[in-house]
Amino acid sequence: MQDSITTKIKFLEEMGANRVPHSGRYLIDHLIGVHDILVDWKLPQYVCDAGLFHSIYGTMSFKHKTTNDRKGIKSIIGMRAEMLVYEFCLLNKPRLHYIGEIQDSQIKEDLVHINSANHQEQNIATKKEMTMDEAYGNLWNYNTGRRS
Repeated sequence: MQDSITTKIKFLEEMGANRVPHSGRYLIDHLIGVHDILVDWKLPQYVCDAGLFHSIYGTMSFKHKTTNDRKGIKSIIGMRAEMLVYEFCLLNKPRLHYIGEIQDSQIKEDLVHINSANHQEQNIATKKEMTMDEAYGNLWNYNTGRRS
């Protein structure tokens, strides 16, 4: 029997998330990254699941709708997580402004976490590592009296 996260990732792959471009990678990579950040922050399972599916219905920035089957998503991640996914996908930008207008304090807190993990994951993913030449190529060489 597969564990819960494997089942959810397989579902996302069957929906095509492993073929949809997203920030120079594939959507599945981003979704898993957001999920993993939320897990690292030791947030409740329903928040982590919502992070794994957070843009499945499309967002203001990411227009691709992997699915619009809310009932099917509820059956995979549960009603509470799916509601967060749906709310996140409806948010206009700047998201934190609109999250701040939500009356329910728990939903507000959960969406702030998902939004923060989303931003953090995209910042991690877009930072390319410097090559050795980029890092050290322009240092002063005291032996030659010029830049390397």
